[in-house]
Amino acid sequence: MKHTVTVEKIIASGKGLARTAEGQVVMTPFTLSGEKLLLNQEKKTSGYIEGSIDRILSPSPARITAPCPLYEECGGCDLQHGSYPEQLRIKKEIVEESLRRAKIPFEYISEPFASPMQWGYRNRLRLKINASGQLGFFKKKSNTFLLITECLVASQGLCSAVTALNKTRMLQPLAQTTTTSLEIELLESPADGKITLVFRGNKGKALLPALLQKLTTLFIMQEIPQVQQIGWFTRKGFQTLSPSAKPLTQQILLRKNRQTGQTCSLSWSGGCFSQVNPAQNEQLIGLVCDFAGDLSGKTVLDLYCGMGNFSVPLGCCGGTLTGIEGNQESIVWAEKNARKAGISARFFVADVRTALQQLVDQGETTDIILLDPPRSGVGKNIAFLPRLKPKKIIYVSCDPATLARDLRLLCSQGYRVTRVVPVDMFPQTSHIESAVLLER
Repeated sequence: MKHTVTVEKIIASGKGLARTAEGQVVMTPFTLSGEKLLLNQEKKTSGYIEGSIDRILSPSPARITAPCPLYEECGGCDLQHGSYPEQLRIKKEIVEESLRRAKIPFEYISEPFASPMQWGYRNRLRLKINASGQLGFFKKKSNTFLLITECLVASQGLCSAVTALNKTRMLQPLAQTTTTSLEIELLESPADGKITLVFRGNKGKALLPALLQKLTTLFIMQEIPQVQQIGWFTRKGFQTLSPSAKPLTQQILLRKNRQTGQTCSLSWSGGCFSQVNPAQNEQLIGLVCDFAGDLSGKTVLDLYCGMGNFSVPLGCCGGTLTGIEGNQESIVWAEKNARKAGISARFFVADVRTALQQLVDQGETTDIILLDPPRSGVGKNIAFLPRLKPKKIIYVSCDPATLARDLRLLCSQGYRVTRVVPVDMFPQTSHIESAVLLER
């Protein structure tokens, strides 16, 4: 069955929302607002129809030819068919609609922070391993392997490493000894371009010893010089083949000290979370520091602090930091980063809910709370925050829906949203980072 529709808007999934002549909602990928389309009906549910483009009858002026030859197959990107200004407009609209639907009172949403790099920005890439030991992705909505020779949103260093790994077939012995879906993650250090290779997959752990000897030989022979170390996860935590190798590092120019050129250094291992877009991460850190304002004599509680991505720069701006994070490896690096920066900070490995309950029970208070939770947001634990009596809450989110849910509770507890800034951490995709300032 076919339908002629006009796209009303792009929703959070990156799909275009339209309605059939009968009023049925239809969602279709790779479309843009205002386009008139002839659609194929792929699937019908009780609530909506899933469509695919048969023909574009009236294209948007913002439509461009996607440069990636694997676009629409790979599934990693979903906005390459739109110009970059259009991508930013879409993301601002998605954030704004999420807040309005949740009835969050706010004055306006700032123009999105554009990414300094629209292509080649990613310094982290997770890939599948096929039976031949080659690297790639699964095709969109399938388990069919798609060989990757180049990814346009990944850095050139990562692409070169993928090419070298595919050429040597060094992963083939591992791939042929298990039917479990194995993955590797390539991480490029922003400071020097050195790459850490991290193995993921349960059966891969048991098979690693035999493989590591082969990898060591390859390193000695300098067949893959850009890969500086191999890492994997065990019950004892994150392990590396080359403990003496340098960590991943990024130098952050502090916005408040640009005249003096003051920087702070952030380092981490492959066992830590880090933002995939280093240049945009620096802009986001600057925005958070702006939200925080004058930190002289102020206390800051950083929940989900990771390796100190925000804690350390805020400490360099004068704040006294307490960071809470569930990942032990991240806390190790947060402490190292704080010591190197010479800031006043303490970090704890703890479940956020448990830590918040303890702080409330002890009658603790803080001037500022910073949140950078996973995609699921904070949820019901958000109720603890007002009881710590912060004057400001800074919420960094990667999901507009869970952000709106959490903001609604905070707004009902005496806080108001004073700034909302979308931050384009993931160009060419519909994923959105947002920074929100709430004040009591």
